[in-house]
Amino acid sequence: MTVRFARGLGLLKLFSALAFPLELYLSPKYMVWEEFYQGSKLLREDGWILGLGLRHEGRYIRTGAELYGGRLNYDGQTQAGDPVETKTDYAGLQVYLGPNIDITEFLNVGLSYRLEVWRRNIRSTFYAIGYSEDWLYHSLDPNITLEVSNFYLYSLYRFVLGARMQANVYGVPQLEPKRDTAYEVGAGFKKGKFSLEFYYSYLKFRQSDIKRAGTYYVLQPTSVRELYGLRFGIEF
Repeated sequence: MTVRFARGLGLLKLFSALAFPLELYLSPKYMVWEEFYQGSKLLREDGWILGLGLRHEGRYIRTGAELYGGRLNYDGQTQAGDPVETKTDYAGLQVYLGPNIDITEFLNVGLSYRLEVWRRNIRSTFYAIGYSEDWLYHSLDPNITLEVSNFYLYSLYRFVLGARMQANVYGVPQLEPKRDTAYEVGAGFKKGKFSLEFYYSYLKFRQSDIKRAGTYYVLQPTSVRELYGLRFGIEF
């Protein structure tokens, strides 16, 4: 009995050492998605989406995951150039993981691997048939955080490793938008187990190569996503 009790205490101590606090957060964000071809804007989508996530920003590791979704206003055009206004539904998931190092009491640096996937569903109208797109990209994100008292600032740059987009239209091949500028900056405040954070995220893909789809050719135009967001968090 004594041996079993001692083993039980040992397992509890090991679990306590391995366990780390998690932050649950709610993230409303204003999103803008725009596409361009040969310098001309083809479309703009904007509106609010909502994210729900978990993350851990520790002394040695940073990791997190977020589910998000929402409906944006679509202002664009058909393939023939006729104006179209409709709605676009978004649903996505992002995850990241990587090492975190405290350089000083106030300065922290890290490097994370990030994977993000989402579906962009353009709704049909009386004049045009909608369709959906499945997107994926992955990146390496070096980050730096400066923390003073309860306040902190952070920035990260995303080195996109690859991206692809598959339109759910018969005969259309998978396209690979090319990497461009991608970064995120933010500022926050922590008090006890609660936190409030403001951030801005910028993600740009250059035009993909042209591919043949039956009797015609397709490409993904230059695409830009901007997010203006908040995170309301509680640690447990």
